[in-house]
Amino acid sequence: MRKNSGFTAFELAVSLAIMVIIAAAVLPPYLKWLRGYRLKGAVSNLMADLEMAKIRAIRENDLIAVQFCQNRYTIFNESGDTNYTCTSAGREVYRDRTLPSGVEIALGDLTFANNRTNFNGRGLPVGWTAETDIPVKNRSDTQKIIINRLGYMKVE
Repeated sequence: MRKNSGFTAFELAVSLAIMVIIAAAVLPPYLKWLRGYRLKGAVSNLMADLEMAKIRAIRENDLIAVQFCQNRYTIFNESGDTNYTCTSAGREVYRDRTLPSGVEIALGDLTFANNRTNFNGRGLPVGWTAETDIPVKNRSDTQKIIINRLGYMKVE
C-alpha cells in the first residue's frame, strides 16, 4: 500500500490555472480603482497645498507663487524672482511635490502665464478676473480644482 501525500503534477497545474483565471478577472477593476485613487489623492494634495500657499501669503504678507509642471508643482516665495521655471534649482521652496505615477497636470489647459499663479498678502489670486481651473488627469479621467477670484477652491 502506497501512502498518499502531496499533490500530483496534474492537481498543481489545475490549481494554478484556476488562480490565473481568478487573477485575470480581478486585476482590471483593481487597476482602474488604483488609477482613480491616485488621481483623487493627487487632487486632494494639490488643493491642500494651494490652501497652504494662500495661508502662507497672508501670514508673510508677501507674494507666494505656485509653479506648475507636467508631473509636479513647486510653491515658493516669489519676492521678485520671475525667472523661476520647472528646471530651476538651488532655491529654497516651501513645497515641491511630485505627482503619483500616471497622474499629470494638463498644462495645455492652464490659463496662467508661464504656468504660474500667485497669491498676494491678502490671500487673493493675483490678476484674476474670473474663476480658473487647474485640470489634473490620468489616462482615463480628469478632475479640476476650480479657484474663484476670491481664492475659494472646490473640486469638480
